[in-house]
Amino acid sequence: MLKRLLIALMALLMLLSPALSEEGAPFLDIIYAPKQGDARDLTPYCTIKADNNQKNAFRLTDRDYDTRFNSEGFNIYTNEKAYGMYICFDDDPKGFRVYQYVDGTAYMAEYPADGYLHQYIPLDGATQIRVEPSEAKAKWFSVKEVYVLSSGNIPRYVQVWEQPDNACDIMVLFAHPDDEMLFFGGVIPYFAGELKQDVVAAVITPSNKLRKSELLNALWAAGMKNYPVMGPFSDKHSKRLNTAYDYFGKNKVRGYIVELFRKYRPETVFTHDIEGEYGHGMHRMCADAAIYAFDAAADSAAFPNTAAAYGTHGVKKLYIHLSETNPEVFDWDMPLEYFEGLTGFEVAQAAYSLHKSQHRYEQFSVEPKDSPYSCYKFGLHMQRD
Repeated sequence: MLKRLLIALMALLMLLSPALSEEGAPFLDIIYAPKQGDARDLTPYCTIKADNNQKNAFRLTDRDYDTRFNSEGFNIYTNEKAYGMYICFDDDPKGFRVYQYVDGTAYMAEYPADGYLHQYIPLDGATQIRVEPSEAKAKWFSVKEVYVLSSGNIPRYVQVWEQPDNACDIMVLFAHPDDEMLFFGGVIPYFAGELKQDVVAAVITPSNKLRKSELLNALWAAGMKNYPVMGPFSDKHSKRLNTAYDYFGKNKVRGYIVELFRKYRPETVFTHDIEGEYGHGMHRMCADAAIYAFDAAADSAAFPNTAAAYGTHGVKKLYIHLSETNPEVFDWDMPLEYFEGLTGFEVAQAAYSLHKSQHRYEQFSVEPKDSPYSCYKFGLHMQRD
């Protein structure tokens, strides 16, 4: 009861206070409320010295994912021993080194290419930390944010990602970063966060570097642990399905979705409305390609290269947003223990508050139950035993 009263109070503050005007921000404060035993953020007490471009080193700690710091490397000095570093790159890292100096001894760890955009680096009581690219003068080396942490438990806001394996319970297939919250609502908070099911988030187009970071921030807040699969397609606006396919090639898109189904082998897939919710061509394309892949992924004659690489796979359930075929209304209003009593809908609002670049589009918000694009409504469009 006390938790629900607190949530109601926070929601009221969101309406009354300009500082909390972003939808979902108070709910995010509940999700990320510090716990006893959590590591403390030492970053405000650290000194950062860059190899070059020192005047812009403040961007490492401005907590703005729309800024970045370019340098050939940088050193962090802390009076209190550090036991963790959380680093957010501007682009997928192509190999970097972390030196830590512990009681006068230097230790180096090499982190390979194809790592996570946001990652946690464990430390051993360092008072000096150096971060640099593996190759000198690497043009890719650009960092959005750095956090230095004391001893203690890893705070909940720190992202410690895992690679999805080759057999997941659920795949959420969506077009753009933010669609996973706007139109799918409680799917990720409930299944990934509350039930701890193996969920893979697959986005067709990550759009740009900023929106990649926002996607990671939103998914993590919503309870995801599997690093998302980011598709190879650029963001193209269209209203018609055929136009969307024409941009990329229908066969290429269908082959990619078939490969996703075969590689990650989901039991259940959730995807967009056939009509693209408000009519977006890439949303339509997601739904259409998923419907095609439902049968094609199970057929060894379709796209034989990926059949040879991963085997065939028959998805058991395909849920289409707003479909009238076997319609279901999911309950995103039940309190979720993992999120301190917040509902799935409220968690989706909290996660959407982290898609900050999209807030300029005032017509978009997590779609409520009575909306024409309700995030509660799906249809079991296709199924097999």
